[in-house]
Amino acid sequence: MKPTLQNCLICPECHSSLQLDVFHSEGEEVLDGLLRCSCGLEFPVIHGVPRMLPSGLLGSLKDDYPEFFDRYGSLRRNGGQSTDPEMPIQRRTQEAFGFEWTWSADYNADNFSDWLPAGFDARQCFTGKRGLEVGCGAGRHAAMTATLAAEHVAVDLSRAVDSAFARARSLPNCHVVQADAMHLPFAERSFDYVYCLGVIQHTPDPPATFKALAKQPRPEGILLVNVYQASRPVMLFLLECLRKVTTRLTPATVKYLSVAAGILEYGLLIGPWKAIRSTRVGQSLRAIVPVRLDESARNDFDTCVTDWFDRLACPIKKHYRREDLVRWFADAGFTHVTVTPYWKAFWNGCGRRPASERLASSATVAPPLVIPQNRCRRALTISARARPESPV
Repeated sequence: MKPTLQNCLICPECHSSLQLDVFHSEGEEVLDGLLRCSCGLEFPVIHGVPRMLPSGLLGSLKDDYPEFFDRYGSLRRNGGQSTDPEMPIQRRTQEAFGFEWTWSADYNADNFSDWLPAGFDARQCFTGKRGLEVGCGAGRHAAMTATLAAEHVAVDLSRAVDSAFARARSLPNCHVVQADAMHLPFAERSFDYVYCLGVIQHTPDPPATFKALAKQPRPEGILLVNVYQASRPVMLFLLECLRKVTTRLTPATVKYLSVAAGILEYGLLIGPWKAIRSTRVGQSLRAIVPVRLDESARNDFDTCVTDWFDRLACPIKKHYRREDLVRWFADAGFTHVTVTPYWKAFWNGCGRRPASERLASSATVAPPLVIPQNRCRRALTISARARPESPV
């Protein structure tokens, strides 16, 4: 944990400032320590990452990092057993994604731009800004964004933060924090940009999670999120039938099933198409080849396996219509809202917090973004107050 991060953190429950006790450091980087709050909660810094979890999940750190507690002792108040019915689900989510981004920390799919609305200029919107990423996984997007931003804070619920910290440790402007999207340890309106990609649909209450994220951008700051599309009903039904079994299995077992699924999909579909897509035969077939297959051919076998694990292991997986995402932005008072599809899997959304609440209440038509032509995605620029259209 870099010293400047302490000034950004607050208690996720009472929102008070924190006092830091340093146990072990290397140079200015705090590797082991304890953040104390006047409300009695204590948040350990383990392997360089502050663990700013809600009280119902703090106790799970003893299972994940027993060596830390053997060395430094138990927390004075670790939250104990939570009565919140969402905490067991959050713990399962923690375990699934923590396992995934530990064994697949080198996941290298180059798809960051695919998860942003068409026409979004990351260089223009991130350069020189202070931003927050919620759901950083192994940190590949964080490391990329930090090359543009003045300061970038990457958050994840799971042990994936250990992989993210290892990747970002050498970047002086990049911080990694373990926290819950619903209980973020930052003051409201602290960031110029906030993005949360591939995460909201895996939380117990996606609309509430969106509301929590929407509190973080400053006036004129931007919020970027995406959600799964409520499309392909037959495919989704079959997948959910399979998930009724796989979500009850251990992550290690799901990994083996994902390898098997990857062998079948990559061997029978992705691999053969990847071999011929640039040939004359491939060019003649391109019009009838599903976009998803063409997109998957950009990546390797390991990426295919990791994607299967993601589908099969996450405890919660929800899908939404375009108008749902539009309404979330509108209800939060955002303007300049843009929602675009990424093939038939995601709705990518972006909105801007107005400079004042007066502007938010008077805004009826959002000025359009300049959006280039894209053969895979058609831009859908909409007003924050406009009536949503049907999804495409």
